[in-house]
Amino acid sequence: MKWITARRRHPLAGYVVVILALALFGVGYAALAPTAEEARAQTLSAEAPAPDDVDIAEGRAIFDQTCASCHGLDGSGSPTGPDLREVGSAAVNFQVSTGRMPSMDPDNQMPRKPMVMSEEELANLIAYYDAEIRDNEAGADVPYEVPASEPERDDFEDEGEYEAALETWETEYDAYIEGADDTDMGMKLYLTNCAHCHSWSGGGGALTDGRWAPEIHDASPREIYEAMVSGPGAMPMFSDGVIDPDEKQELISYVKTLQAEPDAGGIFALDRVGQVAEGFIGWTVGLSLIVACAIWITAKQRAHD
Repeated sequence: MKWITARRRHPLAGYVVVILALALFGVGYAALAPTAEEARAQTLSAEAPAPDDVDIAEGRAIFDQTCASCHGLDGSGSPTGPDLREVGSAAVNFQVSTGRMPSMDPDNQMPRKPMVMSEEELANLIAYYDAEIRDNEAGADVPYEVPASEPERDDFEDEGEYEAALETWETEYDAYIEGADDTDMGMKLYLTNCAHCHSWSGGGGALTDGRWAPEIHDASPREIYEAMVSGPGAMPMFSDGVIDPDEKQELISYVKTLQAEPDAGGIFALDRVGQVAEGFIGWTVGLSLIVACAIWITAKQRAHD
């Protein structure tokens, strides 16, 4: 003990203690940290993989029957449909999953509709597109790690299979939405980049030339993500270089959380068309009532005189 006490007062004792602590910390971290292979395995397990059991031949048949008439047999486009070779699988998945494609009226903007094919058929179509149509992996991939729409009962043969799929989806959905930890960032990103077209509440709004920004209440997190990276219609493209995946998660979490909030507008609610529009309507109606009351009071006074 005397030996330790004597050397503890040495000028270099503090440095020795720091070096020993750093060495102990480094050895402990090296022993407990996962190896490169383990870290890669953990990362891959956290991401939902693309479907494995796909049928490219069936995907070709679906493309020829539903897409080629407008986009050409090789996806190079035609007077009635754009070139698909560089749009990316995220764009194809978005258009088909939201029922906008295939379209019977290519000259007009298509609203959201139920998907005309099954999830399995869509997976086969995406697989064929990636294998035969897509030009050198151009465009954005389908973000399989982002939750898609809630499973539909009609897509499953028995109730147990459906319940299991629904439970899995709910777990993934909650993990993705609750995994965003910066609500303020999501709100700022949405209000800065999206609200001027889709309204502050996501209810949509009119644009120029007869077009409109659709309401996004029914859009899944994956569809919102795909819309950002593909830029459908008049929407600008927000690639991962512009808004990175973590920021997209914050934005999507804010949108889905906002949609879950109750509408406190009462019997005179305007379907959340936006603070500016609601304020203008309130101001116009209120001012009109004041002017009407003033005219009525003045008229009554003149009649009395």
